[in-house]
Order: sequence, then structure tokens, then C-alpha cells
Amino acid sequence: MNQYWLIGVAAAALVLAVVCLIAIARVQSALKAQTSNARWLQARMERIENEQGSIESALAGLGRHMDDFDKKLVQQAKQMEHVQTRFESVTASDSTERGFEHALRLSAQGRVTLQELVDDFGLSESEAQLLLRINQPNAGTRAG
Repeated sequence: MNQYWLIGVAAAALVLAVVCLIAIARVQSALKAQTSNARWLQARMERIENEQGSIESALAGLGRHMDDFDKKLVQQAKQMEHVQTRFESVTASDSTERGFEHALRLSAQGRVTLQELVDDFGLSESEAQLLLRINQPNAGTRAG
């Protein structure tokens, strides 16, 4: 009977060993799957970080472009004001208004330059300088 008992213990130990081997195989399989998933997630995170960097770079470029656009818009507005001033001085219908009175009004508004006073109103340079000094004492003689 001792023999049967030893065979039973050996058989139980063998079954336990087989169960342990099966459990170890399953744990290894699960570990491999987890490792594979972790690699996939890491690669995905790296792609997302690269895309984020590209988007940030594109936004910075867009910001610079918008700044340049704003500067050009301000320049265009100044040019339009200058063109409007010149247009008003050229198209004034009343000859006396076109003359000295108009130059005086534009000078007082700060909307005319020394060169415009000379070219558009027929003033001498010294007359234009005097008119600008009277109406814009801080501006001196603006060159246009």
C-alpha cells in the first residue's frame, strides 16, 4: 500500500507540475501580448507627438504670416489716406479752396507733407515750411 501511496503522490505532483507549466505558458503569452500592446502604444504616442510638433510649427508660421499681413494692412491704410489727401487736393472744385486755404486746412489737420504743399498747391518751399511750422510746431518740416 505504501507503493500506491507513493504513486498517487507522484501522480499528483506530476499533475501539479503540468498545471504549473500551463499557467506559466499562459502568463508568458499574456506578457508578450502586453509587451506588444505597450510597443504599439509607444509608437502611437511618438506619432502623435510628431504631429503635435508639426501643428505647433505650422501655427507659429501662421502667426508670423498674420503679423506680416497686419503690418501690410496698416501700410495700405496709410497709403490710402495719403492718396485720399492728394485726391482731395487735386479735385477741389473751388480755385480759392484749392489754393492757400485748402493747403492751410490740410496742414492744420496734419494730412499734408512739405513736398505735397510744394507740388500740389504751388507754394514755395519756404512758404510750405512756414505753413507746417505754424500748424504743426512739433513736426518741423516733414519730408514726403
